[in-house]
Amino acid sequence: MRIIIFSVVFILTVIVLGHSATEITDPVFEQLKSELKKQGVSEQFIKITENSVKRMILSQAKIPDIKTVLLDLWNQGVKGRALKNAVAAVAELVESGDDTLEASRIASGAAHQAEAEGLSGFGVGMRVKKAVGDRKAYLKNIKQ
Repeated sequence: MRIIIFSVVFILTVIVLGHSATEITDPVFEQLKSELKKQGVSEQFIKITENSVKRMILSQAKIPDIKTVLLDLWNQGVKGRALKNAVAAVAELVESGDDTLEASRIASGAAHQAEAEGLSGFGVGMRVKKAVGDRKAYLKNIKQ
């Protein structure tokens, strides 16, 4: 009986927390989406970045900073998998406590450096992943 009660309470908690997260992110995301569209950003670009942007919103990233990151990527013509990976890398660092603009600088810097060395596709992705891992280790170290 206790297992059943615990299970029901656990499931209800998960449902409530999931619903609360949506209530927090959706209105903020919709406002940001509207602002980006006014700047000429495509629906496809917004759709590709949506999940990572919502992760940043939940991590309490500053909305103007998120907007700056997205507009920079838009103006650079980043699309598809590269776009999704870039914004996911920024979101991962923001979730680790990093500043949004600093996280963007680290991810884009690693990508540009890899491209300058002649890497593309998977190689660039791996270089960004390493930079994110190094930064997360640094952030963890300074918190101790």
